Order: sequence, then C-alpha cells, then structure tokens
Amino acid sequence: MSYENLFSLKDRGVVVTGGLGYLGSKIAEGLLDFGARVVVADYVDGGKELVTKDVRCFDRLEIVKCDLDDTESIKELFIKAHEFTKGIDVLITCAANLGAGVLNTVENMDDEYWLKGIEGTVGYTFRTIREAIPYLKESQHASIINFGSLYAVGAPDPRTYYDTPFSSTPNYGAGKAATVELTKYCAAYLAKYGIRSNSVSPGSYPHKEVQENIVFKKRLEEKTMLGRIGYPEDLLGAIIFLASDASAYVTGVNIMVDGGQTAW
Repeated sequence: MSYENLFSLKDRGVVVTGGLGYLGSKIAEGLLDFGARVVVADYVDGGKELVTKDVRCFDRLEIVKCDLDDTESIKELFIKAHEFTKGIDVLITCAANLGAGVLNTVENMDDEYWLKGIEGTVGYTFRTIREAIPYLKESQHASIINFGSLYAVGAPDPRTYYDTPFSSTPNYGAGKAATVELTKYCAAYLAKYGIRSNSVSPGSYPHKEVQENIVFKKRLEEKTMLGRIGYPEDLLGAIIFLASDASAYVTGVNIMVDGGQTAW
C-alpha cells in the first residue's frame, strides 16, 4: 500500500462557511492547494481573488452568498454546492457572527445581544450541519470540521484585555463550548452513516488591525508556550488532516491549535 496520497483532497467536494474571512479564506486556499473543489459560503460579496491569486484554481472554486440565519438560504447553498462539486465530502463551519455588543460583559449584556452571539456560533453550526447531512450521507469520505475556540475550553483572562479596546464576550465562549459539544454529539449520532465529526479550536489569532495594538499583541503572545500569536496558515495542518483520509479513524475530537496556551 502506498501512503503518499494520504493527505490528498483531489476531487473532494468541500464547503467552507465564512470562507471569505480572515481565517476562512486561508483555509479555502489551502484546500485548493491539496486538490479539493471548494465552495466558499459567506454573507459578504467577494471575488475568487480574495481566496487565491492563482487563477489556475479558479475552476475548482465557487463563491456563494449565504445567510446562515436563514434555513432556506442554507438549503440553496447546498443545492448550488452539490451542482458545482458533484458530491459534497467535507463541511467546514468557520463562520461566526456576534452581531454587536462586542464590549459587553456578563454584567451588562442584554438578551438580544446574548441570543445573537449564541445564534451566530452554535446556531450557525447546527443549521449548516443539519442541511448538509443528506449530501454527506452520499460520500465515502464524509467529514465535518467545526470551529471551536480557545474559549470553548477555558475562560478569557480579563487581565489580557484590561486597558485595551478589546474584549471576549460571554456569549462567544458559551457558543463555542456548545459547538464543541455539538461536534461530539454529531460524531456519535452520524457514525452510523460513516460521517466523521471533529472540531478545531484556534487560540489567539487576532486580525491584522488588532495586531497593531502592540501592548495587546504582546499580552497574547505571553499566554502561549510558543511565545507568539497564531496566523491563519497555522490552522491548515489540522484542517487538511481532518478533511483527508489521514484521519479516517478520528472522530469526536477537538484539536487545540493554540500554541500550547491551554496546556500550561
């Protein structure tokens, strides 16, 4: 037996929600490099050049505008994705939306913002998985990869955010923790269909604009064993592993990609 193609995604159909975002676009680019046919779903408008500058990959890339608050929009996404890929093998749920109130705490967050954050994390993930299942059942390589978070397994340290314009809201961590649990539920329930379900939990991956705050960036770096923040490409190894046959016997797992922060 040859193992040289163990990580290959050649001709695999992959759907990535939030695929035009800071993390999602790099993930989509990496999937293309490994041979996949990729459908990027996002609520914003954007061209293929936001994912890759390699025009040779454009024929394996499709961008679909989708509102993950709307079940009918999600259904339409998968109809279009199936038409483009000819078969959906992998679902990656990268999208998240807290709405507003990003500086709210457990003391002052109202019900509206709380629910927006829960819906924009585990709600998005639940609805997307539900609508993907009929398509994944048809695949011999079906894999669901959800996005958890550092704050799915531990609380944000208020000292990190002190005296900065940033915060981590209570609904974000709660929603991501629920997403990790939903991942395990799906691993157990969907195993009978041969569908694997795992999650990847990034640590600190601040956007470029956030990195400009040197004090905050340094605090994030000091939290990790490796002494640096994460960059989108740091997630690719875990994603390709879980999407490919290299992880054929892996399900129900949450992989931390956090520079060792949660291992202290």
